[in-house]
Amino acid sequence: MRPVYLDQVLYWLRNDGSIVAYNTVIEKAHLLQTEFPNSKALFCAAPGLTLLTATEEVICVYVLETTTKWVLVRRIPNKVVLDQKKRMMSLSWKVVTYDGKYLVLTEATKDAMVVHEYDLRANKWTIIQGLSNSNNVELFRLRPSSSSVIGLNNLIGMQNLLLQVQPQTSTLINRLSLFLKNMFPSPKKRPFYENNDEFHRLQRRRPLLTSSTWTYQPNRCHFPIIGAGFPQTLTSVITDRKPKIIYAYTDSVHGFSAVLTNLELQRLKHKPGYVSFTKDLPVKLHTTFSPQFIGLNSTSGTWPVSNYGDGTVIGIIDTGIWPDSPSFHDDGVGSVPAKWKGACQFNSSSLCNKKLIGARVFNKGLFANNPDLRETKIGQYSSPYDTIGHGTHVAAIAAGNHVKNASYFSYAQGTASGIAPHAHIAIYKAAWEEGIYSSDVIAAIDQAIRDGVDVISLSLGLSFEDDDDGDGFGLENDPIAVAAFAAIQKGVFVVASGGNDGPYYWSLINGAPWIMTVGAGTIGRQFQGTLTFGNRVSFTFPSLFPGDFPSVQFPVTYIESGSVENKTLANRIVVCNENVNIGTKLHQIRSTGAAAVVLITDKLLEEQDTIKFPFPVAFISLKYRETIESYASSNENNATAKLEFRKTVIGTKAAPEVGTYSSRGPFTSFPQILKPDILAPGTLILSAWPPVKPVSGTRARPLFSGFNLLTGTSMAAPHVAGVAALIKQVHPNWSPSAIKSAIMTTALTLDNPLAVGAGHVSTNRVLNPGLIYDTTPQDFINFLCHEEKQSRKLINIIRRSNLSNACKKPSPYLNYPSIIAYFTPDQNGPKIFQRTLTNVGEANRSYSVRVRGLKGLNVVVEPKRLVFSEKNEKLSYTVRLESPRALQENVVYGLVSWIDEDEANFQVSCSVVATSLVQES
Repeated sequence: MRPVYLDQVLYWLRNDGSIVAYNTVIEKAHLLQTEFPNSKALFCAAPGLTLLTATEEVICVYVLETTTKWVLVRRIPNKVVLDQKKRMMSLSWKVVTYDGKYLVLTEATKDAMVVHEYDLRANKWTIIQGLSNSNNVELFRLRPSSSSVIGLNNLIGMQNLLLQVQPQTSTLINRLSLFLKNMFPSPKKRPFYENNDEFHRLQRRRPLLTSSTWTYQPNRCHFPIIGAGFPQTLTSVITDRKPKIIYAYTDSVHGFSAVLTNLELQRLKHKPGYVSFTKDLPVKLHTTFSPQFIGLNSTSGTWPVSNYGDGTVIGIIDTGIWPDSPSFHDDGVGSVPAKWKGACQFNSSSLCNKKLIGARVFNKGLFANNPDLRETKIGQYSSPYDTIGHGTHVAAIAAGNHVKNASYFSYAQGTASGIAPHAHIAIYKAAWEEGIYSSDVIAAIDQAIRDGVDVISLSLGLSFEDDDDGDGFGLENDPIAVAAFAAIQKGVFVVASGGNDGPYYWSLINGAPWIMTVGAGTIGRQFQGTLTFGNRVSFTFPSLFPGDFPSVQFPVTYIESGSVENKTLANRIVVCNENVNIGTKLHQIRSTGAAAVVLITDKLLEEQDTIKFPFPVAFISLKYRETIESYASSNENNATAKLEFRKTVIGTKAAPEVGTYSSRGPFTSFPQILKPDILAPGTLILSAWPPVKPVSGTRARPLFSGFNLLTGTSMAAPHVAGVAALIKQVHPNWSPSAIKSAIMTTALTLDNPLAVGAGHVSTNRVLNPGLIYDTTPQDFINFLCHEEKQSRKLINIIRRSNLSNACKKPSPYLNYPSIIAYFTPDQNGPKIFQRTLTNVGEANRSYSVRVRGLKGLNVVVEPKRLVFSEKNEKLSYTVRLESPRALQENVVYGLVSWIDEDEANFQVSCSVVATSLVQES
C-alpha cells in the first residue's frame, strides 16, 4: 500500500484495515482502527488525512477529525461502474488518487485502461484519457502533494491534468522506500522494510532542514499577557541561530509569526499551551456608472442622507495607494475623526489629508519568506506608494472622491466616484509584487483594528493549495477568518472578495460566517467598436482598444484558413476564420503590418479577455460568417471596411448577471452557512490607477492613464465596503451583523444564491430595512460550540482559554439572513431553522410571510404573521423544510419574505437553498 506523509507522520493502510501512524520526530508508532467496507485508499488532502471507501454504488470520503474519529464528508455516486454494469460489461476498477478537489478512478479491460476524473466542485464525471493497459502505470495529480512524489523522477509524459509514470525495471521495489527517498536525504541503505503488509521497522532519518514562516497560536491561559513569554518560548526551540519574532499579534489573533524549520516546529508543538500552527500561506489578489447602478444619486436617497459616508473610516488592505490621484482629494470631506489613532508612513506626511488619513507598510513576512530580497530603489519596500495598481483601484471604488471627466481613453467617460465619496481611507500595504503573505495581512488587520477603522475591505484571499504542512483548512486555521472574528468583536465590519475561480461550486473563499463575502456581476454597460463594410453592413463587437485608429475605409483581405506568410497585408484589414490558436494567428497577422484584424470565431472567450487587445481586433460571431464571406469573396479586389472604436453603451444587455469567473459556494471550510452573501458590480469597473503603471499598449508602445477598467471580485468587495460605510454613518451603533443584514435583506433577488447570495446590492432601502437579523459575537461562539466539538478549533477562533464559560449555551441555530439545507438519499428528513427579527423601523408594524420558489419542497413557516409593538422588539419564527422525495436538482432555491402589511412593496427577504451537493454531517 502507498504510504501518506502528513505533518511529520507516516500513515500506512494495512490489509487488515488498520492504519499505522509513525511520528518521525518522537519515533513512536500507534494504530488507528477503522470500521469501514473493505475497499479502501488513504490520501493526504484538504482538510487533512482522508480515507476513501469504494463500492460499485458509491465512494465515501472520510476525514480524520480526531485521533480516533472519522467523519463522513462526501458521498460520490460511482457512476463509472454503475454505467458499465448497465451495459453488462465486466471490468476491474480502482480509485487511484484524490486531492480534495478531484478524484481519479481507472477502469480496465484486457485491452485498455480508461481514466475517469470526478470534479468535486462541479459534481461531474469526465473521461480524461484512454491508456494502453499496463500494470506498470501509476497516475498522479499534476500538482502532487507530498504523499504523491513516488517515482516522479521517472516521469515520461503528461496527459492533461495527470502525470503518467512508468517505473523502470530496476526501481520495481516497494513504494514506501521510493517515497522515503524523495522525502528524506538519500540514505546509504533502505530506511524501511516491508513484508506481507506487516509493519516492521523504520530507521529515522533527519528531515530536510527547510524553513518556513509560521503563525503560532497558543492557549491564552498560558500567555495571559499579550506578547509576554513569546520570545522565551521561541528561544527554547531554536538552538543554532538567533530567534526572531516577525510579528507579535495583539488584536486580531493571539500569537506570533516566526521562521521555523520542520524540527523546530515539532518542538514547539510539544510545548505547553500549543493550540495550532498556520503556515505563512501565499495570498492572491482576487467608477463612473456603478454607484448609479446600485441606486446612488446626489439628489435624494442614501447619499445625501448619509452625507456620503462622512466621518466613517474604511481600511483597505492591499498593494498600497497612489495618493496623488484626484480620487483622493479631500474637497467636501470632514475632519479626521477624534478616535483615529493611525499613522501616515509616506516620506512626506503631506501626502495624507482628510480623505487619506492613514497609510502603513507591512513587509516582515515578505522579507522572512524572501531573505535575499534587496531594495533596488529608495522606498521600494518601505513606502505605501502603490506600484501595482490594485490597491489604488480598490480604494477609489470604496471611497474615492468625485472626479469629473474621468475615463479610460474616452471609454466610460463621466464623473467618477467611490461608493462613499466622503468617507476617510486608511491604506495598509501588505501585498507586494514579489508575493503576498498571510503574516503581513494578519498584521495589517491587527493594526487596522487598533487604529480605529469602521470597515475593513479585503480584495484578496488565502491560497490554501500550497498549505501542505499546516494543521488543516478549517476556519481555525484560516488566519484571515480568525483575524476577522476579532475585528467584528470590536465592532468592525469586514467585507471580502469571494474569489475568481467560478463557475464551479465549492470554489469560494473568505466564507466565514462573520465576513461579508461578495461575488461579482455585470453592470449593463458595454464598450464597443463598430465594423462597417463597403456595402454598409455593420457589426458591433466588444472592444477597449485605446489607440487612435483612422475612421476611413481600408482594403479587405479575406483569409479562410492556413498561414499568412507570403501574403501582402500591409495597411489592410484582414478578415479570417480561425478557431484553433487565436493568439498565434493574431501575432502572425500583426507582424505583417496589417492595419487591423476581423476574427470570425466560435471560441468561447470571456468579454474581459477579448476586450483589451493592444492591437485593433474585431471579434465577430460565427453566425455572421456567411454574410461576411459573401461580401469579401464577391468583391475580392474592391472589398473595403472601416473600424470605429471608443463607444460606451448603457442598458443594451441584461444586468446584473453574475460573472462566470465569480466563485460559487458553498464554502468548503464551513458549509453550514450559505455563501456568498451578496453580489456587487465587478466586471470592467472604472477606478483610479497609478499614472506610472501602464494600463495597455498599442503595438510596441505602452499607454498610461489615471484610470483603469478591471474585472474581478476584487472590484466587487469595495462596493459593499462603501455601502457599509454609508450605513455606519447613519446608524453608528449598529453591529456588523445588523449592517450585513440590511444589505442582504434589501438586495435585488436574482438567481441561484450559491452564485449571487441574497442578490445584487441595492442602496434604495439599506438605511431603512425595517427588520434585521442581528447576531452578536457570542451568538457566533454558541453556534461554533455546537458545530465544532474540538476545543483546539474553538480556542483558535474565539481566543478564550476557558471553553466551559464560552460554550455555556451551544446552539444549532445561527441568526443568519439566509438558510442552506443539505438533503441526501439517506438523510432526507425535515430540516428546521430558527431565526429572530429585530424591528429597527417604526413601532406597531405587522408583517406577513410569503414563500417563493423551493420547488418540490414542503415549506412551513411558523408563525405566519409577526406583529411588532415597539421599536427594537425581537420576534422569532421557524422554517421547516421537508423533501418528500430525492431532490430532482442539485440545487433548489427560493425566498422566505416578510411583507409589511401597511406597505406592500416593503419586504424583508431571506434566501433559502436546499441542496444535495454534500452529505450533511
